[in-house]
Amino acid sequence: MTPHHKETNFSADQPVRFYKIIALTFLVLTLVLFGAIVFISSKKATITISTKAEPVNVDKLLTVGPGGDVEGMVTTTIVKLSKKFSPTGSVQEPAIAEGKVTLYNDSNTAQSLVATTRLLTAEGVLFRLKNREMVPAKGQVVAEVYADQVGASGNIGPVGKFTIPGLTADKQKEIYGKSTEAMTGGLKIKGVLSADDIKNAENSLYTEMEKNGKEAFASRAEGKPLVYSLIDKHAVSDTEAGKEITEFTVSGSSTLLAVSYDENFMKQKAQEILKNKVMGDEETLDSNTSYTVALDSFDQTKQTASLKLTATGVVRLNPESQALAKTIFFGKSADEVRRYLLSLDRVSGVDIKFSPAWIFTVPHVADHVSVIVKEAE
Repeated sequence: MTPHHKETNFSADQPVRFYKIIALTFLVLTLVLFGAIVFISSKKATITISTKAEPVNVDKLLTVGPGGDVEGMVTTTIVKLSKKFSPTGSVQEPAIAEGKVTLYNDSNTAQSLVATTRLLTAEGVLFRLKNREMVPAKGQVVAEVYADQVGASGNIGPVGKFTIPGLTADKQKEIYGKSTEAMTGGLKIKGVLSADDIKNAENSLYTEMEKNGKEAFASRAEGKPLVYSLIDKHAVSDTEAGKEITEFTVSGSSTLLAVSYDENFMKQKAQEILKNKVMGDEETLDSNTSYTVALDSFDQTKQTASLKLTATGVVRLNPESQALAKTIFFGKSADEVRRYLLSLDRVSGVDIKFSPAWIFTVPHVADHVSVIVKEAE
C-alpha cells in the first residue's frame, strides 16, 4: 500500500494582509487621537463680566480731648453782636441822606462855620452842616452833614472835595471838605415788622457771630483744621412784631465751640475704616478716598467732643480675586457660570461665548478660558 501525504499551503499574501490590518488600525487610532486633540484644543470659552464701581460711606465716632481717640483741643469763646435790619415787604420812602465830612483849614486863621453852612460837590449835590463848627488854623475837624434835598440823590459815595459857596473865592481854596465814606439814608425802607423778620434777623446774626468767632479762633489753631458749633445762642430784637418801622436792631450773645484735630490721623483712620468695609479679596478700594468731619456732641465740663468721621471711597470688583479664578468655571455650563457670577457683589451682567459653537461647557484648560472684567457705562 502506498502512503498518502496531506500538505497545507499558506498563501504568500497572508502576512501582508495581517500587517495591513495592524497599520490601518494604528492609522485609525492615530486619526481618532489627533481628532480628539484637535477637538480639545479648539474648545474655548470667553467669560465677560460687567461690573459697576459703587461709592461707599462709612461713619465712625471719635473722641477729642483728654484721654480721647484723637489728639486735639476743645475750647470756647463768647461772641457778642448787634446789627440793624429792615422789615420785609416794606416800601421805600424818600428821606434825607446823612454822613460825615472832614473840614480842612489851610489858612493861618481859625474859621467858624454856622449850622446849615452849604457844602457843594463838583457834580452839584448840596449838603449842609448839621451843627456849628470851628475849623482850627492849619487843622481839621470832622462834621456831621445832611443833604439839602430829600431822596436818593443824596446817597453819594466818598467825595474828593466839597467847596463852601458861602466863603469868598480865595477862602474856598483854603477851607474845604472831604469825605471818605458814602452818604446814606436818602431812601428809607418802611414796613410792618413780622415775627418772621425777627427770626430771620436772629439767624443772620448767628451766622455772622459764627464767622467772627471762626476768625478769632483761626490764629490759635496752629494750622490744625477746626470744627465749629454755636451753642447757648441768645438774641433779642429792640422792636416788637406788628410795629411799623424803617429798621430794627437785633442784639445777641453766643458761645462758639471750636474743636481742633490731627489731620493726618483722620486721613489714616478714614482709609482704615474704608478698608474694613471691603469684602476680602473680591473687592478693591480706590486710592482717592475722601473724608469729612462734623461735630456730633460735646461736654464743656470735661472739655471733650465727639466728632463724626465720614469716609467716602469707591469700591470695585477685583479682577485678581480668587472668586474669579478660571478653575472655578471648568466644566460648567453657561447657565451655571452666569448664576454663580451674578451672586457676587458688584457684578451687573455676564456674557459667555463658547467656541466652536457645538460645545456647551467651559474647557478644563486654563489657557483656553478668558475671563474679562469690564466696567459698565
